Amino acid sequence: MKLKTIFIHVAVLLLAAPPAFALNFFELEVYPATTEGEGLHEIESHTTYVPSGRRPSDEELSGDEFRRQGLFRESLEYNYGLTDKIDAAAYLDLAWPNAGEPQYAGNRFRLRGALFDKGRFPVDLGWYFEVELPQKDPAQVELEFRPILSRDLGRFTIDLDPSFELPTVTSERRTVEFNYGARLLYRLAPRVQPAVEFFGGLGQIRALDPSRQQEHYVSPMLYTRIAPGLFAAGGLMFGLTRASDPVILRLVVEYEFTWPGGDVPR
Repeated sequence: MKLKTIFIHVAVLLLAAPPAFALNFFELEVYPATTEGEGLHEIESHTTYVPSGRRPSDEELSGDEFRRQGLFRESLEYNYGLTDKIDAAAYLDLAWPNAGEPQYAGNRFRLRGALFDKGRFPVDLGWYFEVELPQKDPAQVELEFRPILSRDLGRFTIDLDPSFELPTVTSERRTVEFNYGARLLYRLAPRVQPAVEFFGGLGQIRALDPSRQQEHYVSPMLYTRIAPGLFAAGGLMFGLTRASDPVILRLVVEYEFTWPGGDVPR
């Protein structure tokens, strides 16, 4: 009898659980444990488009979230190498719901660093700290921390980016949320590197979302170097759960440069 009562209570809690807080699709980037280098400037554009979006829930239809079917997202990034082991970056996030007018979606500011020289230990270790000021979110300020792990295995590189996000100024009671990013990259040639990336979110650590509300994706990508300092990457994301968008298109364009007298971009 006690087991039956416990089961009923658990079922009620799951069915009454609040809607899952989706992944931040402006942050679809897996970072290595190494940084870019002192004095190096980077300008990046991260674009996603949802040609086939999931069916929105009743909560989303009544809320102020961006509708995901036909949604363009654009994140513009400026990154600067403060030292050989620390980068700083600022982001401007924009969204075009249903091919409409562009809307401001928020700003982000981050520091990213390497703990040791590359190859000193079997696994390279790094860190990532971000302050986010989202526009369409119950939280006005969110803090994110990622430990970063990287390992080279011949021509392959594995990068793991678990993410812990804490809403700090919010109208709702929320605790630390857990997302993840991971990448398996193959160095096929100096200018061409295919990869498979994984992204997902499990919800708040104190009460993980039911599996039907979690979003998980697999994303084949192709990274290319077009010219010295100019890079591009493109691919697709495929949703693996009912709460995920079936298909998302991704495009990344990056330009690296230094001021006169600096090192030549790779």
